[in-house]
Amino acid sequence: MTRIYLTRHGETEWNRQKRFQGSKNSELTEKGILAAELLASRVEEIDLDCIISSPLKRAYQTAEIVRGNKGIDIVKCDGFKEINLGDFEGMRWDEIEDLHGDVLNKITDDPFDNRYPNGENLMEFYNRVENSLREIIEKFRDKSVLIVAHGGTINCILSYFRGVKINKNWMGHVAENCSLSCFEVNKAGVREIFFNDTEHLRGITAYN
Repeated sequence: MTRIYLTRHGETEWNRQKRFQGSKNSELTEKGILAAELLASRVEEIDLDCIISSPLKRAYQTAEIVRGNKGIDIVKCDGFKEINLGDFEGMRWDEIEDLHGDVLNKITDDPFDNRYPNGENLMEFYNRVENSLREIIEKFRDKSVLIVAHGGTINCILSYFRGVKINKNWMGHVAENCSLSCFEVNKAGVREIFFNDTEHLRGITAYN
């Protein structure tokens, strides 16, 4: 049996400003760092064989904090990067509406076939994540791994594990920063143990 844990990177400056991040980097906030430290305490007693991280700075820095004193490797996986939002990266939704309203409407109506300008569409993104996830499951068969990634990436993984098509409104419902999810994978299929658990972050919502 393979056990897959999932977490989303800690809060970033652009999260706080409600800016699209995509493949660009934004620094973790103090709250994001604290949340990663609390998650490290949560997983301290979990026997992990490896941490798999998106190479984007916000995810990899979170992975380094969460690893704590565990003597395990952090393996970068390009396939787990957030969706490439192209020209929209670094912008807020209202700014995109003002400057690129027509393009945004087309993407919102059909994100599967319409790419973000100079970026990816949802289908390309989903296929990239699914292919990488399949490779990780095969490579780490009968191991326990923690994947540190992004809200969109985790939504793709969730769709694959639950056997449902990713919803076109996928961007509006993502896992909480530094939440923890767990799935067991074997020949019979996938078993969801828990999803988006934030018990370890209790009280942090008041932190600024």
